[in-house]
Amino acid sequence: MTRSTLLPVSGRRQRGLTLIELMVAITISLFIMAALGSLLVSNTRARTELDRSSRQIENGRYAVQLLTQEIEQAGYFNYLSAKSYAAVAPTACATGVSALGYSSTTTSGASSTLPFPVYDPGTIPGSTCLPNASTTTPVLIVSRVSSVELAAASAVTGETYLQTSLCSSETQPFIAATTASGGTPYTLTTKDCSTKAPVHKVMQRIYYLATCNDCGTTTNDHVPTLKVAEFVNGAYTVTPLVDGIQDLQFDYGIDMDSNGSPDCYVHDPNKEPPDPTQTSSTRCPVAGYDWTDATNNWKNVVTVRVHVLARSTETSPGWTDTRTYQMGLPATGTTLVTDGPYRDAYKRHVYTATARLYNIAGQRE
Repeated sequence: MTRSTLLPVSGRRQRGLTLIELMVAITISLFIMAALGSLLVSNTRARTELDRSSRQIENGRYAVQLLTQEIEQAGYFNYLSAKSYAAVAPTACATGVSALGYSSTTTSGASSTLPFPVYDPGTIPGSTCLPNASTTTPVLIVSRVSSVELAAASAVTGETYLQTSLCSSETQPFIAATTASGGTPYTLTTKDCSTKAPVHKVMQRIYYLATCNDCGTTTNDHVPTLKVAEFVNGAYTVTPLVDGIQDLQFDYGIDMDSNGSPDCYVHDPNKEPPDPTQTSSTRCPVAGYDWTDATNNWKNVVTVRVHVLARSTETSPGWTDTRTYQMGLPATGTTLVTDGPYRDAYKRHVYTATARLYNIAGQRE
């Protein structure tokens, strides 16, 4: 063994951290952790806010899509044309055939009737058909029949159907009736005048805004929601469609010359439009057309402009909604329909689309 291996090693002994060095290290670590925590919180808040905005955008677009698709199918009555028969206003929440707007008669001088494809009764029906309905927004009744044909013998008891005929010897153009237990009242035949014609289910859907989505007796979320009451098996079934819908308004395109295109839009077809001297964007000509005939106005509706105000379902901290939202043409005078400002922490946006009543406008072209 050499001498060098026996030298003491005390001069190369390892030293530990001093208290000051340890405190500096801890302080630096705390700063780093605080920065990372702040970044995490900021990212979480941004992500949450993005989710809120995404849901609000999706809800608004979905509500407009649902309404426009339904309006585009309005007025489908199989072979029949609402232009060829007297059009009448359907009664909201009605269960009887005639109140729904369907009447076929063989009496001399009497007119067979079909319901308006779209109609706003102007007031909320005094019925439990539309529970928790908002009293400040309109109701839209959409009338049509199902495009699915069903054999007359297979008609479901309690359901209401429309049967049409192309047989020239039939005394009635159609039969609208509710299937009774033990038999079917549908006697019309097809073009060959021997085969019994199929039936189509009568559909009435009432779109409205409710003041809540979950409207329980003990709990109420107070979230404004687009809902539909659908006539099914002699009663109305209410279904929530889109939550967070704050306001809903409609403008109706009136075909004044029967060519299938709207000549002007009005907020309420029940009365003459406001003064034509207003701005060009809301002007509606009054010369050469009888605006006092509300029935004719509703019969001439060929398009509907839908305005939806969608609201986020949760508040956004630090946000105050001070905006005013334009929701359509003037109901009276020259002032446009507006909503807001709400001055709360919910974010909102207006979505607008125009739907064409193809079953009405297409027959006029």
